[in-house]
Amino acid sequence: MSQRRIIIVGGGMAGLSAAYQLSLTPELRKQYHVTVYQLGWRLGGKCASGRDAQGRNIEHGLHIWFGHYLNAFQMLEEVYQNLPREGPTVELNCLILPQGYTPIGDPDGAKPSVYDVSFPTSKKVGIPGREPADLSIANCLSHAIGLLIAFHDYALGSDSPIVKLDEVSIQTIKLRDDPQFPPSRLLGVVTARTCLEIASTWLLHLDEDMFSFGPADMELVRRVLQGAAGASGHMTFANTAAGHLFNQALQLAWPLVDGIFDDIVIEQRSIQQMDGEDFRRWLIRHGAEPTLVKQSPMVRALYDTMFQYPDGDIANASYGAGTAVQVLLRALGTYQGAVAWELQAGAGEVIVAPLFEILKQRDVEFRFFHKLTDIRVSSDGRSVDSLHFDVQAIPKSGYEWTVPIGHGLFSWSSQPDWLHLDVPPNGCVDFESFWCNERVDTDVKTRVDDFDDVVLAIPLGAFKKFTGNKSVERPPGPGLSSIEAKHEPFDDLYNYSTDFWNMAAKLRLVPSIAVQLWSTRSLADLGWSGQKPALVSGPNPLDIWADMSQLLRYERRDPPYSLHYLCDVFPSKLYAAPRTSRHAQEMANLLAYLKTLDWLEHKAKFIWPKVMTNGAFDWTVLYDDQDRDDYRRIRAQHVKANISPWDCCVATAAGTSAWRLKTDESGFKHLYLAGTWIDTGFNTECVETAVISGMQAARAITGAELEIPGERFLHATRQYLSLCDVMRSCASAPAE
Repeated sequence: MSQRRIIIVGGGMAGLSAAYQLSLTPELRKQYHVTVYQLGWRLGGKCASGRDAQGRNIEHGLHIWFGHYLNAFQMLEEVYQNLPREGPTVELNCLILPQGYTPIGDPDGAKPSVYDVSFPTSKKVGIPGREPADLSIANCLSHAIGLLIAFHDYALGSDSPIVKLDEVSIQTIKLRDDPQFPPSRLLGVVTARTCLEIASTWLLHLDEDMFSFGPADMELVRRVLQGAAGASGHMTFANTAAGHLFNQALQLAWPLVDGIFDDIVIEQRSIQQMDGEDFRRWLIRHGAEPTLVKQSPMVRALYDTMFQYPDGDIANASYGAGTAVQVLLRALGTYQGAVAWELQAGAGEVIVAPLFEILKQRDVEFRFFHKLTDIRVSSDGRSVDSLHFDVQAIPKSGYEWTVPIGHGLFSWSSQPDWLHLDVPPNGCVDFESFWCNERVDTDVKTRVDDFDDVVLAIPLGAFKKFTGNKSVERPPGPGLSSIEAKHEPFDDLYNYSTDFWNMAAKLRLVPSIAVQLWSTRSLADLGWSGQKPALVSGPNPLDIWADMSQLLRYERRDPPYSLHYLCDVFPSKLYAAPRTSRHAQEMANLLAYLKTLDWLEHKAKFIWPKVMTNGAFDWTVLYDDQDRDDYRRIRAQHVKANISPWDCCVATAAGTSAWRLKTDESGFKHLYLAGTWIDTGFNTECVETAVISGMQAARAITGAELEIPGERFLHATRQYLSLCDVMRSCASAPAE
């Protein structure tokens, strides 16, 4: 039997995930021949990284993995278990470690402040993905409230505010006859901590005995959470930093639970329906105080972490409520080992290069320096007919895609190996730029001769239409010649599929800024007195910061003594510049440098108090091989605006989820979709979503029966149908 020929366009995490699944077993490798086409000289997409001339690791941005990335972690662990390497053994559990200290900043006001936040970690679980996760609503909520109990103990100790339970709540507790809450423990007056215990326990009853869990039980959870929040708001402890943040968490917890009960459990609203409303408005509609929602650093941290600012505009924040609830419950209620995990070397070295090695071992082919410029559709408009690529350069014999950097790791370079390339006439160009149109040849692949199926795994920005007629087009009529209708890239997809056009047009891009600073001082000498941090919602305009000094051992440089990654959204629409705009990236980078200089001069002092000398930023803090004077030392750091359309993230802005297509809904036979921009069921920009999308594309091609953890999470009509039916059948008016 001949192999089915699969072309995957795009070597980011979505494309690599699809290739991994399609080549997972010897049987699959006999059935499918997979070829990955990738522009430039390296893989990874936003996870790509490379070594510069000084041996430093250069990233697209900061990559924090979260403990609920079950599919991504599982794939990575399988890769490391099967690496075809000689020499030093590479252990994944040494290359990605828990990051327990994740402070939250409050950037508003004249002096931005920082709240200490640490999450419980468990060494017993080890790398996430080794064990299945309980993804029920009740379990997730119960564990999230368990974190509130731990936070309560940190902020208050044994000094818990008193809550007077109403008679209806007491009777509901007595009817359940739970041994943890005997009548003698209640007596009408309990502590806020006991209220949280009741809520956590009752939510587990939802899983254990769903047929008897009714409106009275839901109302009990609401009331005890409200009671704890009301009592804590009047306590003096709320004036302390920890107490203030704990009180905010309580004030937001009960509207969150109320909304989940009402919209998902009882009303069975789909995530897509919920995504029609911004998360902040959704919280307010379910009882949260508007000023708190607007000002809370906890709410801000969610939007910051997930980059939910279309066009990079903080004033234009928008996050679909359903997806935001999914992210919160997965992050807080299902994490394994630790909430956050940090890479100990570059993303390209820990994640991408090992994947590349495994896939090569499985005879997956790679075609680098291939930039997709068009997809042509058959004359009947029903299927993919051909793929058109610009060949950017031709590698010579002996080209080494990755090189060893020691410790058993391999890395890409931050530039191609120019000595082993037949380069375009203009020489050194940025092959990864949207605005790089250099080519030495063209390559057309047809379905008859070269492929049977295509996985389109390039970023949304690669084919999003920024110019020309943006109205929905109808298929061209018979006899319409190419002279009468000038063909632009990807026009066939738009002209023959209104759904595809709407998806590309409606989804919003988010540019970002990525900064890496090498310092002549240690973290303590910069003035940070706490633990090694991964900070979110810090001082603008670089409000996410992580101390990444652990990477220095792989860069082998002494000094510098510390390394810092900072990032944020980048307000700009330069991503929409025409493909011929050679200077768009230069303009954006100049703005990025100016923002970074401003941050160093005016904001760095709020997290690094010792960087100021005589009221001015001490530029010698920045390590520079050339020892340049004052602000010029910024040139020795890495600063980049990620405004190339395929470097931008995709926002899950309110009202946009409805336009996303599933992997098999491209509208064309033989064309499957993969990426964080499709409808995976978990539609937020992260590596887990990319990996899920690749798994879904592979499943659609093979027809395998594969349940992917997380893809159905909170999709009530599929996962919680029996439970919701029970709830709706007994949902009477709540007791007063």
